Amino acid sequence: MEMQRNRESSQEKNLDFDIRRTMILHLYMKEWSMPEYRVIMTKPEIGVTIEIYYFPSMNDHIPARFATVGLSNSIRKSGKPTETEWMLALKPDLGQETIDRIFTYFCDLIAHNIEHIQSSEVPRVMTESALAPENWTTKALLIDELRGESEDFEQIKIGEETISVLWVIPITSKEARIILQEGIDAFDAYIENLSYSIIDPTRP
Repeated sequence: MEMQRNRESSQEKNLDFDIRRTMILHLYMKEWSMPEYRVIMTKPEIGVTIEIYYFPSMNDHIPARFATVGLSNSIRKSGKPTETEWMLALKPDLGQETIDRIFTYFCDLIAHNIEHIQSSEVPRVMTESALAPENWTTKALLIDELRGESEDFEQIKIGEETISVLWVIPITSKEARIILQEGIDAFDAYIENLSYSIIDPTRP
């Protein structure tokens, strides 16, 4: 039987992405166990592939997580590389929304980020959006440094590139105003005194 062989260098897109996936997904699985689902976003005309993995909660005390692989490889309209992956942590009930609905929302956020945001600087607030899941009260968004997760996510080395994982946090319009008017420290103090979890997207 004849088989075709193709040799790829690590600079070629397919192999480069496979290496990126291997390294990032390994770190995710080491912390969060096996993913249950994956969604793949592609834009072939500009060579973008982004995978989003769903890591289910193992019990009532462990968050469910959605995390990207490949966002760090995408290029903004400004020409700057994104150089970050995103992680969304939610209560195990996902705020009474389906996995598919959250995947759709996450994909919309990623597409908006690549098309319209100029840099990966944090903290960054996105005001309320009609794209947010219907059952969530947290229809605005904060993108910030990752907290409460492994330090391995702060600097991931892929060849000569260093990327980080950022935290995507659904927030209420009130919380968005606190950050924009008083700063991230005031938001942290507000959340500290709140009786609801920061990963509960249905908090009042």
